[in-house]
Amino acid sequence: MKSQRFGALALVALLVQGCSSSAARAPSISVFGSFFPAWVICAVGGIVLAVAMRALFIATHIDEHLPAPPLVYLCLSISFGIGLYMLWTGTV
Repeated sequence: MKSQRFGALALVALLVQGCSSSAARAPSISVFGSFFPAWVICAVGGIVLAVAMRALFIATHIDEHLPAPPLVYLCLSISFGIGLYMLWTGTV
């Protein structure tokens, strides 16, 4: 009985550890007084970079040879967004 109580207490302590005030806050930026999470800004940046890559692919005639262009551009957008987020948070 005592070991079950200790196990439950240890589990609760592990679950609420993220609630401490000493934990790092989510990366965000103030835009006109409203805080936006960094992932939103990186997602928009990923879309912008994917559109730029599409223009480059069209200019170099690579776009004609893509097997599934919407999927390719979706994957490019996600990859650029994740890359920007990793640069933003310094996890690279």
